[in-house]
Amino acid sequence: MIDAHVHLWDPRVLSYDWLEGTPIDRPMLPSDYAGEGLGARGAVFVQAADDATDPVDEARWVASLDWPELLAIVAGADLAAGADAVGAQLDALAAVPRVSGVRHLLQATDAADFGALAPGLQELGARGGTFDACIRHHQLPALIALLRSAPELVVVLDHVGKPPMDEGIDSDAGAAWARSLAELAERPRTFVKLSGLTAEAPDADAVDRHANGYLAHALDVFGPGRAMIASDWPVSTTFGAGGAVSEWVERVRALVPASGWDDVAEGTARRAYLPNGEAALAARH
Repeated sequence: MIDAHVHLWDPRVLSYDWLEGTPIDRPMLPSDYAGEGLGARGAVFVQAADDATDPVDEARWVASLDWPELLAIVAGADLAAGADAVGAQLDALAAVPRVSGVRHLLQATDAADFGALAPGLQELGARGGTFDACIRHHQLPALIALLRSAPELVVVLDHVGKPPMDEGIDSDAGAAWARSLAELAERPRTFVKLSGLTAEAPDADAVDRHANGYLAHALDVFGPGRAMIASDWPVSTTFGAGGAVSEWVERVRALVPASGWDDVAEGTARRAYLPNGEAALAARH
């Protein structure tokens, strides 16, 4: 499989204020990830450093690591900086090997401010880059509205849109998530990551009661051809309910039809991040 969402970091090199006081406030490197025993044939790195770190520095650091499985880098970027500034950021990132797209974290942003990203998303879409959307379930309507400004942009929804794991899909909040996810799935060139639910869950019981319902709905509305498996390592193995990556893979695989597993395990990630067989943003400029 290709693990479509992996974080690495080294607090000795870059800045990660959000890690302070956590059990993983230490270097988490390819050798640590390999210790999970997943045996993934490929991995997609996703931005982890905080705003004190230049996203280009983080991308360069990741590209320099001894990590043969690295297929693509989703770098950080300030997509609300305006088209010219975004263009300069993307030019710099395009010079870094394996950069395929960017992520501008939205989960802590007021939905009323999402519109500021429109010019940046349009610039990214014009270059053929991929946008990772990391939001919480109540922000889905605002994301759907924002993406109307960039219809050609390739979008990957991280962590199934972070549904309410403590309530379940049959709750009012869960039903609203389900409706919004189905609406988002109607948008062409949009993908979903089957990941991140353990980090959002208060405990293992919530995962057992609610995760399969959310995953099954995502598979239903997107189909295996636009859904990809990801570990969100080491965040989802540490926070919330936690749990081993192998357990997450088993849970997802049990829900995917046999005919769709090749897509979920590998094909979808390649279509989202490696549409031309490589991950250089510069090659699609």
